[in-house]
Amino acid sequence: MEMLKPMHLPLELVLNVITCSLPKPNVLLRPAHPITQLLLQFTLVCHETRRVANRALREHCVYISSEARLCSLLLVIPSARPDLRQITALFLAPFSETIDDQPTATWIRELFNYTCTTLRRLIIDIPLRSVYPERDHLGVRNILREGFQRLEHLEEFVSVRDELFLDLHWHGGEPAFWTNWPKLRRLAIYNPASHPSFWRDVGKMSNLETLVMTRADGLRDYDIKTQYFRHCNRPLKVLLVNIDSQQMRFGNFRRGKWDNADPKKRMTIMTYSIPLFMDDDPIEVCQDYVRIGAEHGTLWNWEGEIIQHPPRFSQPPRLTEAISFFTQ
Repeated sequence: MEMLKPMHLPLELVLNVITCSLPKPNVLLRPAHPITQLLLQFTLVCHETRRVANRALREHCVYISSEARLCSLLLVIPSARPDLRQITALFLAPFSETIDDQPTATWIRELFNYTCTTLRRLIIDIPLRSVYPERDHLGVRNILREGFQRLEHLEEFVSVRDELFLDLHWHGGEPAFWTNWPKLRRLAIYNPASHPSFWRDVGKMSNLETLVMTRADGLRDYDIKTQYFRHCNRPLKVLLVNIDSQQMRFGNFRRGKWDNADPKKRMTIMTYSIPLFMDDDPIEVCQDYVRIGAEHGTLWNWEGEIIQHPPRFSQPPRLTEAISFFTQ
């Protein structure tokens, strides 16, 4: 009886299977995700599938969630996997509770030295506020600064836990560290201080299109539009993420001043309220919500309630004032 020969799928069809399996461009996948595992399998099929799968892995699957994963990546880059110097997107969370860890800080600097020419998207979940400058006896903040400063080609950045707090002096009045990245188009930061100096720094960013501010401070103290348009005339989308829907309802600024600062309506300000249940920690809920949105690639498309004009009251009205308003 004649043996049947095995049938081989055309290479074009196999490659089409890979490309059809890929997520949307802005998605970052965890190591255990089925697509990540599928791409790893395709690296073992043949030279051409390995080439295509490795490129997809560099774009979607570099997810460094521990010190061990960071170390293992650095061990293979110099000799076994020089192609990993071409990483374009990265999730980075190698620290646990504190950054007071000199070896890990040094490895981050080394990773950025390898990837700084190609890295375009970066999400970090790093507790930079766990060691303040005056307690930084190991000099880890300066090591991290040296690494992050190399990322001049970054276009999209998300800091889950803070505003990228890499100052060397506490309350030193230093410019925001992300001003070192001139190509930045999208920026998401946690708990920034919405002060005049902050909007001065935002105004310096000539390519910035979208700014996401989670649980920002000072929103009721300063007129965002007036502060921003003192330094530039570029359009900007601002998304204020919080569990408090009233964060911009009452402020110490007037509508006329608001309209004069932005007569062409170049700045869009929206509030985006995150649902919070009774026992939830608002800090953890907001941070997790933004991180997941960044990983899924949906964060930059979030839409909230547009603030058309500043509030009429300089402070929340008392109950009696509210009643009289509706009964007049």
